Amino acid sequence: MSVRNTVSLVFLLLGIVNASVVFGQDDEVFADSTSFADFLMNQGEVPGLQFQLIDTEAISYDSSTSIIGSYVDFAKANSVKDSLSSAGISFPSMRFLIFSEANTFQAVQEYVSILLLNGEIEPKTAESSTDLDLITLASRERYSPLFTAKYFSYSGDFKIFIVILTISIFFIFAFFMILFMLIFKAKRNRNEKLKAIYDEQIVGPLSEILFEKSLEELESLSNEELYLNFPEKQLKKAIYVEVLVDRIIALNKKMKGDFKLKLKALYKRLELDKVSIKKLKSSKWDRVVSGLVEVNEMDLTEAVGEVNKHINSSNFHVRSQAVATILNLSESVDLSFLRDQTFPLSRWQQMNYLRIIKYLSSSRDLQINSLFSSTNQSIRLFGYKLVRVLGLVELLAELEVNFVSVSDEEKIEILKAFEYLGVPANPSLINESLRSDNFKVVSIAAKAAGAIGDESNAVTICEILKTGPEFGLKLVLLKSLKNLHPERYQQFVEQGTDPELQRINKHLIDPLLQDV
Repeated sequence: MSVRNTVSLVFLLLGIVNASVVFGQDDEVFADSTSFADFLMNQGEVPGLQFQLIDTEAISYDSSTSIIGSYVDFAKANSVKDSLSSAGISFPSMRFLIFSEANTFQAVQEYVSILLLNGEIEPKTAESSTDLDLITLASRERYSPLFTAKYFSYSGDFKIFIVILTISIFFIFAFFMILFMLIFKAKRNRNEKLKAIYDEQIVGPLSEILFEKSLEELESLSNEELYLNFPEKQLKKAIYVEVLVDRIIALNKKMKGDFKLKLKALYKRLELDKVSIKKLKSSKWDRVVSGLVEVNEMDLTEAVGEVNKHINSSNFHVRSQAVATILNLSESVDLSFLRDQTFPLSRWQQMNYLRIIKYLSSSRDLQINSLFSSTNQSIRLFGYKLVRVLGLVELLAELEVNFVSVSDEEKIEILKAFEYLGVPANPSLINESLRSDNFKVVSIAAKAAGAIGDESNAVTICEILKTGPEFGLKLVLLKSLKNLHPERYQQFVEQGTDPELQRINKHLIDPLLQDV
């Protein structure tokens, strides 16, 4: 007997002995041997079960020839046995084997019962036989309820409870979100309708005051007369005031001369200036920006102190509008507030401030040179650009002094200023830049040398060309040398044997390609 078969047999015997304990029932599946035999006839093959036909007469003298045949189907084995008996062989008998080991009929019955109870085989029901009662077989299984909780059985399982809770929270949030959207939309529609109504109420009186009353008459109007056009009760409503402010600001941007003065006088008579200044103290950045725009448009100089608090705000929009407002309103602008800013200037901010400074530079001493000492590099670069755009030649000497200690990016802006204004710089300043390791600095210095350089710069350019620079730099240097010193350029080209040099020369002397 093999080890595997031995272990299987031991396990089977233990299962047979303890079947009643394991399955919690003492009754056998089959009522008697007849019902078991009928089950085997109907079932066919059973795992691990074999049937052998033995010649009982031959086994007494020759055991090797005693086995007539082995079968896994009981019905077939029984059929062969009946056939042999009908043929006159009266000695065949049947042997039962479990995992190739001979066992008694009772052991085989208990083995099949265990397989049925464990669900390892499914009983087959014959059309002509109803002897096996499957309902009775199922009733022998011990009952165990699906849910054990006394109350709220579905929530007894923790996972089911979590799912139910999640779904409930989702529906609650969805409900409140839909409710909020409905309320918000209804409120917005109501405000839009009110704004349209108030706008119609405001346009008429506002037009009448602007076109029919002079500035002196407007300033001398009593409060009673003023409230006839703009009811005091309405001025206490936030939406009405918002519409009135927006309408006056919009008109102020389009009007000129006396109309602007009338609008500003009316703005203060209605105490709308207090509304704008109050916005500057808001914790919401959009209201602060709105207040800054209103203060700027209506020239509310009394609000300068409050505007100063927002100059170095961390919010880009607030900071930008605050600086623009100070530039417009302050009587003595020295740009020190801009110099001390810690945030970098964007290109949009620089363009906006440049427009204002360019307008104010003719009437105010802005002290642009104060920007050169800023700790913020973007502010210093902005100062250099102002020198170039505004044509402040008197500040070039100060830029020349600072040139040695500044970064390459700042050197480029300073060189652009000298070139743009056409003022000769110190030759050593350009020569030093031509020998820089920064390609962009060398290119800008070469262009500046072509416009404002001298003999020493031409010599330096020739020295650099002899080192064989890359094509882009070589083109810039040759073009600058041609503009700066044509004789030296011609001599350099004639002495050169580089084919690339000759191609560049043809390009530079071609009148059709001079600006290419």
